[in-house]
Amino acid sequence: MRRLKMLSGNWTDVNVMTNTDDSGTLGVGFKPAPVPDNEADRTREVNMLGLTEVNRKDPNLNDIIRLACAIADSPIAMVNILDRPDQHTLRSCGLPQAAPTSEPIKNLICQFVLAHGDVLIIEDMRTDERTRNHPFVDPPTSMRFYAGAPLVSPSGYIVGTLCVMAPEPKTLDQRSVDSMRRLADLAIRLLLQGGPSNGSGNAVTQAIEKTPVRGQFHSQTSILFTDFAGFTRHTEALEPAVLLETLARYFGAFDKICKRFDLTRIKTIGDSYMAAAGIPMANADHARNAVAAGLAIRDYIAAENSARIALGEPAWEVRIGVHSGPAIAGSLGEHGIDVWGDTVNVASRLEGAGDVGRVNVSEATLTLLGSAITEERGTLPVKNKASLRMFFVDQLN
Repeated sequence: MRRLKMLSGNWTDVNVMTNTDDSGTLGVGFKPAPVPDNEADRTREVNMLGLTEVNRKDPNLNDIIRLACAIADSPIAMVNILDRPDQHTLRSCGLPQAAPTSEPIKNLICQFVLAHGDVLIIEDMRTDERTRNHPFVDPPTSMRFYAGAPLVSPSGYIVGTLCVMAPEPKTLDQRSVDSMRRLADLAIRLLLQGGPSNGSGNAVTQAIEKTPVRGQFHSQTSILFTDFAGFTRHTEALEPAVLLETLARYFGAFDKICKRFDLTRIKTIGDSYMAAAGIPMANADHARNAVAAGLAIRDYIAAENSARIALGEPAWEVRIGVHSGPAIAGSLGEHGIDVWGDTVNVASRLEGAGDVGRVNVSEATLTLLGSAITEERGTLPVKNKASLRMFFVDQLN
């Protein structure tokens, strides 16, 4: 293998890219990432989609990697397919033409994206326990920064990465991380549209035809949950017909609000209502749209409660939570669409941890909102989750 060296801002080919012993493994100290439990299924997906056979010369890939370099202010970017045992680099910038395009995945940093499951940021490879003993951190390469965004297939498998590297430590703000996700989404769509170079047809269509459940990974969505506080009290006080009529009227109003702000109603569970922004169509304003819908629901319920109290009827108090992140959306045929993933779970926890009449959001959502009037709540415990930093949003500016 070859080692790459940076000279006057350019990479030149000097000897080996990774120091390996006779068995093909790296030197003492570096520990490969654990092989994922679903690795057999994942590599089968890579092979079925023909991703190692796609056109490496597609000019659009050049645009993607150069944009990645600009976003991360890094000299190196690559689009890789993570097969097993090898990682295949389809396109790169900042590397010499003689750089190898296939190397054992166990020797490369992108393997850690598989374990991480989302955009992986290593601000300083020299101090991160996963990479501090990797040859990349030593001269002459002396790499310090790595960021890798997963390329995710329609079935939800990580099949590759869009990654960047730099010779100095860096941080990426949330907007840059989100931009990396979107570029990775664009890259996988481009690769799947191109299909295998052997002309065997549209691999995505072939894959979908084999299963009645049609799923799609969305790297950036916002999930909204609402729930009526004290609902049990209403069930005890109202006749069943009146209870269902009231719920149907409120949920119908929520549907109209979500439609106005480009959200998709996913489902209702009892007195809970779930909707998603950025699904099924990607939308850069998904977080702002979801919070705007939450604020409109808050205001609608407040107006309804004013009328109910004037009539001597009990108020229906609503809690609202919003969280942003990746999710898988699937069409279940006659059963409609559903959404899965940790983003859904966190959004539900945020709703449960909120106050009535308030829109409770995560830091991930707040970062995407732009100008807003908010109230920081601090880092609060969440059921079956690590503690989360939460914010009430009172108004979007």
